[in-house]
Order: sequence, then structure tokens, then C-alpha cells
Amino acid sequence: MKKKFVTDWFYSPVEKYSEKKIKGFWFWKSVVTVITQIPQTGDYDHYCERLEDIYNKFDSEGYDVVNILPLDLGSSEPNHAILNDSGKKTYLGETSYSVTRGAVVIGKLREAKT
Repeated sequence: MKKKFVTDWFYSPVEKYSEKKIKGFWFWKSVVTVITQIPQTGDYDHYCERLEDIYNKFDSEGYDVVNILPLDLGSSEPNHAILNDSGKKTYLGETSYSVTRGAVVIGKLREAKT
């Protein structure tokens, strides 16, 4: 007998971008590709692919998705500003944000139609 409810979850990495940078001097220059992470946003292509995989898995096993619980991670960044002519930066506080990086997906067994 199948369970009435099932769960599955996934976690997505942060978004990344690549850029080409020139390294070296004069005749010894070379171009390198640098991959940089963007912690303020998740990799939503990966997020959507994983969500779709779980939906299709539940459907093939005879379950309907009844709930999705997003997994959000919070963080903050310091804010500084030049407030007068001295040129010194003044700490203004923190700016907080949260990034959806995963989800818990809950499925319920499909009832047989009569």
C-alpha cells in the first residue's frame, strides 16, 4: 500500500556569471575566464528544473502536488555613504535580503475516480 503523503526537497546554488579578464603585461597578456558568484540571487534555471523533475516524478507515481514550502536564506550587507566633505565613509547599517534557494514539495496520493 502506498503512503498517502510523500515529500521531496531540493537545494539550488547561487547564480554565477562569467567574464573574461586580461591578465599580464605587454606581450605576456592572456585572457582568462573568471566565474563570480552572485549571493543575492539563486540559480533559478536550476530551481525550475528541479521543481519540474519532482512534479513529473510525483505524477508518474500517482501523486498530486498539494503544497510547496520554499526554503529562503537570509543575509545582509553593510551600507556606507559619504555624508560630508571629509571624504570618509560612514556606516549606515545593514540591508537585509532573503533568497529562495530551494523547496520542500508535498504530494498527496491521487484518489481513484469511480
